[in-house]
Amino acid sequence: MTHSALPAARRAVCVIGGGLAGITAALDLADRGLEVTLLESRARLGGLTHSFRRGELWVDGGQHVFLRCCTSYLGLLDRLGVRHLTYLQERLDVPIASERSADRTLLRRNDLPAPLHLSAALLRHRWMPLRQRLAVGRVALALGRLDPADPQVDAQSFGGWLRQHGADDRSIEVLWELIGKATLNADADRCSLALAATVFQLGMLADKGAADIGWSRVPLQQLHGDAADRALAEAGCTVRLRSKVSAVVPGDTGVRVVAHAGEETYDAVVLAVPPAALERMIDPIALGLPADLADGLGVSPIVNVHVVLDRPVLDTDFVAAVDSPLQWVFDRSAAAGIQDRRQCLAVSVSAADELIGMTAAQLRDWALPHLCDLLPGMAGAQVLDFFVTREPEATFRAAPGSARLRPGAATSRPGVALAGAWTDTGWPATMEGAVRSGHAAATVLLAGLPADLPASLPARSTRHSVGGSTPAVRRSAADPVPAPADRDDGPRVLLHAQELTQTLVTPALRKAVDTLDGLEHLVVAYHLGFVDKRGNPVREDGGKKLRPMLALLAAQAVRADPAQAVSGAAALELLHNFSLVHDDIMDRDRTRRHRETVWSVWDEATAILGGDAMHALAFETVLADPGPHAAEAGHLLAATTRDLIRGQILDMGFEQRHTVSLGECRAMAAAKTGALLRCSTELPAVLLGASHDQRTALATYGRAVGDAFQLVDDLLGIWGVPSVTGKSNHSDLRAKKRSLPVTWALEQPGQRALAAWVDSGEPTDSEVARIATQLDQLGARQWCRESADAAICEAVDALHRADLDETAVTGLTEVAHYVAGRDM
Repeated sequence: MTHSALPAARRAVCVIGGGLAGITAALDLADRGLEVTLLESRARLGGLTHSFRRGELWVDGGQHVFLRCCTSYLGLLDRLGVRHLTYLQERLDVPIASERSADRTLLRRNDLPAPLHLSAALLRHRWMPLRQRLAVGRVALALGRLDPADPQVDAQSFGGWLRQHGADDRSIEVLWELIGKATLNADADRCSLALAATVFQLGMLADKGAADIGWSRVPLQQLHGDAADRALAEAGCTVRLRSKVSAVVPGDTGVRVVAHAGEETYDAVVLAVPPAALERMIDPIALGLPADLADGLGVSPIVNVHVVLDRPVLDTDFVAAVDSPLQWVFDRSAAAGIQDRRQCLAVSVSAADELIGMTAAQLRDWALPHLCDLLPGMAGAQVLDFFVTREPEATFRAAPGSARLRPGAATSRPGVALAGAWTDTGWPATMEGAVRSGHAAATVLLAGLPADLPASLPARSTRHSVGGSTPAVRRSAADPVPAPADRDDGPRVLLHAQELTQTLVTPALRKAVDTLDGLEHLVVAYHLGFVDKRGNPVREDGGKKLRPMLALLAAQAVRADPAQAVSGAAALELLHNFSLVHDDIMDRDRTRRHRETVWSVWDEATAILGGDAMHALAFETVLADPGPHAAEAGHLLAATTRDLIRGQILDMGFEQRHTVSLGECRAMAAAKTGALLRCSTELPAVLLGASHDQRTALATYGRAVGDAFQLVDDLLGIWGVPSVTGKSNHSDLRAKKRSLPVTWALEQPGQRALAAWVDSGEPTDSEVARIATQLDQLGARQWCRESADAAICEAVDALHRADLDETAVTGLTEVAHYVAGRDM
């Protein structure tokens, strides 16, 4: 059984490794008030995403790109304040060149929904036979139906599976590997089908914009390392560079970290290092990991060839290569600092096992002829400089069966968590995977913190003095939660917000619903509380509309007219209700808001379609906003939808498992509930063009309120009164859900009997009542209450970190206290 709880007195955390995973974990932990020390063996932060000077030029160690679906990575860029230093395509547009032809084609998406958005481009992909082009759709749909979490899928090779489904060697080379090799750092025949399916499902099949490509417009050191150095300093972290760790020794009173400059004991440690480096610090067996962890995962290299020419030979930002071993060629002239007619090309070769041992001279003799064949302009160009950068251990080897070897963030030792793109993030070894692993490691360490600890959040200034930043000021746990200047006026402000929500949002919802016809209209209108099941108008009972109310208050907080955020508020309510309809089916709940659920009135299929209709209406509503930021708001809504789905999948998966850690459960709740509440306060800030500080503060508030909401919701799911909640009594226990109080209780000493009950068959009413009483006596209800209160402290504190309207802050504070104090 894995452990994730920190004892109450533990406050100091060491993050070992300054790559994207370590940076993310350190910032998350510092944002929750912990004293964080980050140790990095190199002289810089950023890990593999680094840059160096070569004469007058800046050179990246390797070419790194991201996709629009890399929401966690984009969130880190926002946290570092550097997203404006990147470029993200408005739509996927990949020029493709061949050494055998002077012609080029474009892999460009259209405006059709996925997976049809690439249909026209693939039909024009003349590098493969027409018969194979016509079969791409069928293969893609089959790929989309795979379950990447299935061990049998992971055990297969991507190339073998493609051939079983009719793909030939030519189509694998010029299409499937064109995308897959650069992302997975593996040839199709040596690649796990599960990892390949993940890449294509997330990037190509889920959303038409998911695979739009982005890259840094500046050296990666400036984008990641330098920006992280500033952000960590502002967060109050201690960063020690050139600090190589030789040993990590967990003990009963902490974790001892031995570095070249000495040793120190911390309360908890995040190991954000590759498997081989981890094995040099600690025996993997001590963490519940295989002894041969590093050998089992293996490594896969990447070679980058850099060529400086006296003139431009590539007229696009990059080009993908077919009929060539060069794979991808990028123009990095601007990022390198070139301001004249010279051009700097970076050639990225993934799965470069055959090239990694070559000398620079051998690679020059190998690469330049291929470049000349690929880019006709090379014929008259002079090579001014040629050099090579290598990443021998760029990623783990994404071989069949590798998924079972990737551990999660939690280990068998309390206070020790893992991070790195090689861990089980649900993604391949990418920048997105690295950032996700950092969040997961921080979540594991934070999951069991005492309820009073989050009250010690750092109170950071949002204004910087010349030459430095204002140091973090930390309150003690005994200090009161900051209150708005006019706290006594809170109920009046909240009442006004409720009235405004009813006045502005309800008509917008009715207008959206009226675009539907027939049964579809009836089902949606019934669920939203506009009509009864026969279609007769009723006094509206569509819930408290918490999310649209938060959206209107967030708009007011950034000093905008709340009416300007109505499209976002209505979209949030529609998206929320889409999830409720589906949740009711999956949870088998027959009542909601004191009346029958949609599926119990009609049937499951009708309910699913009704939910889907609200999902579509949500996006239509926000994208119809007349402001200039509607598209960005739509992308945030899409990312939130993915988080909701991921959280629900995790929730359902927990029901099939014998053990679920508290850290895993809280991570699930953050996706299933926290994401939408965070979106409720962040989306208006995006829609209205608010400042970075305002957006960050409101997003942090929404996430923390989401944490509290799920804690209280799980509490009510066990001990709630049906006449108040509108749901069945003990509904979560009847379903044997791994809810937060149950998961917390199972990690307390001596709970074998409770674990046995959870794993037993259908419960009786008397058993359910007995377990509810037992959980209460154990302290699960009190833990939920205290944890929810702590989350509210964090939410309210966040509102005081940016320049927000005081009246709106008062209303948001009242909403937070309402969430934590909902009646049972």
